[in-house]
Amino acid sequence: MTSMMKPAEDGYRPAYEIIATKITELITSADLKPGDRLPTEHELSEQLGVSRTVVREAVKVLVATGLVYTRRGSGLYVANKASPFAMTMLDSLTPVDPTQVVSLYEFRLTLEPRAARLAAERITPHELRELREVVALNQRSAETQQRQQFRESDAAFHRVVAEATHNPFLAATIATTTRAQGWVFDIAAGRTQVLLLTYAEQHEAIFESIQEGEPDTASQAMQTHLEWALSHSKQEVRRRLGAEVVE
Repeated sequence: MTSMMKPAEDGYRPAYEIIATKITELITSADLKPGDRLPTEHELSEQLGVSRTVVREAVKVLVATGLVYTRRGSGLYVANKASPFAMTMLDSLTPVDPTQVVSLYEFRLTLEPRAARLAAERITPHELRELREVVALNQRSAETQQRQQFRESDAAFHRVVAEATHNPFLAATIATTTRAQGWVFDIAAGRTQVLLLTYAEQHEAIFESIQEGEPDTASQAMQTHLEWALSHSKQEVRRRLGAEVVE
């Protein structure tokens, strides 16, 4: 079985992203039509040589982009049409230039506080359980300094919040920007345990606001989280790369 990260020309990509791309290629190469059934999770795991956990995460990405949909007790099917951002999401493999960190966070700040607000209003019990599990994993990863796992759970946190808006445009766009920041995240969050714990605590605050159904508080908590991340990322880009941050 594969590890959770795979080497790529520009750095590292989570395995679920690679598998999401491979499933998309499978749909194309097999000339599957809307409504056609895909192999089961177990079959995809065997066929692609990865764990079922990786396949499950890849499927969540594809569902968020509108490329596939699931039927409980039946399986995975090709959707009628994809989100307009689907292929952009799957094809944007190069991490954002770290000197453009301000532009990236400005973009995220226009989207994610609103997403947190909507999530507090719309999240389902199932999504809330998933978000709780992601927050717990994020906290454990910070405490044990498992940076790879922390990065993946960080991305999963923002993905689940976005999916809980039940807005496919927000979900797909936020998934894209979360992946684009990969290089910046490694620079900004990977140096000390204190930083990881701070991120985890901020995620917990956002989760609690969403769980309590408090849209204003959730939005503000996300705003605070991203502004803090922006400030620290700018400092780290300057310190470690000697690069000027575009503002």
